[in-house]
Amino acid sequence: MMRVLAPAIALCFLATVNEAKPLNLRPIIGVLAQETSGTMSSNGDSFIIASYVKWAEAEGARIVPIRIKEPDEYYEDIFQRINGVLLPGGSIDIMTSYHAKAAKKLYNMALKANDNGDYFPIWGTCQGLQLLSALTAGQNLLADRPYNGVLPLDFKPDFQSSRLFRNLPEDVYTALAKENVTSNLHMYGLTPQNYSGNSLLKNFYRVMSTNFDKNGDVFISTMEAYHYPFYGVQFHPEKNVYNWDLHFVNNHDADAILAAHYFSDFFLAEARKSDHSFPTIDEEIEALIDNYNPVFTKNSAFEDIYYFNFTASQ
Repeated sequence: MMRVLAPAIALCFLATVNEAKPLNLRPIIGVLAQETSGTMSSNGDSFIIASYVKWAEAEGARIVPIRIKEPDEYYEDIFQRINGVLLPGGSIDIMTSYHAKAAKKLYNMALKANDNGDYFPIWGTCQGLQLLSALTAGQNLLADRPYNGVLPLDFKPDFQSSRLFRNLPEDVYTALAKENVTSNLHMYGLTPQNYSGNSLLKNFYRVMSTNFDKNGDVFISTMEAYHYPFYGVQFHPEKNVYNWDLHFVNNHDADAILAAHYFSDFFLAEARKSDHSFPTIDEEIEALIDNYNPVFTKNSAFEDIYYFNFTASQ
């Protein structure tokens, strides 16, 4: 039975947020594109998987694609216009890719903004968690941790001291802790040993849960920054709702859907604390991903993909 905790005292970075300030009811999430490779390249030079877009939109967000291979001025400008960044899953190099280089710029801006009382969240899914670890540690500390399937979370004893799980409803806790509702599709993971052995990671992130891969080796499945609104999950909550390829194991039952929405709802609640905005409504509309049409890829793992040619002329 989950022990329900009384509301905890906010961490120091939360103290910088004026609780009387009204929430932003027009939250816009920036989803960072990543470079295409192989057969995908014929459709564009970069892409965003549509399930991430749908996952955030389901909780009241609108989405702006963040380009790769752009000058610093572009990222500085877009950062001031969006209310959070979503780092999606994928298979790029988390140190040298254009995606990783753009993420580093956004990550550093988010650090500075939050230090100055400008609340700005980052969410990392699968590769996004791995990328967050590399951005913080300054190196790739991943190990082989392959898994294709659904798992319950192995919660740490103090998981409810985290912001992500502090107000976890009983039914969502039961689903996450007892049922196979987290969709894992990865070859690598951050190990507890590599986390504990790196002071930059250990002092920056709290680990709330772990899991075992197909070989019985442990990987970190959820983490959050102690003093910044940065969150990472190794699994794919969006797949419970939006991915149906039978080559990959997903759970689409009611409890799995409930769990998926818990995470997107939490992220959007964080994004509403950001007061960034576009200068005009017209500029906001022009930037939205709604200006692009996703491609239905039928039997691929991603199904619907937004393709872009942002960098074709560079």
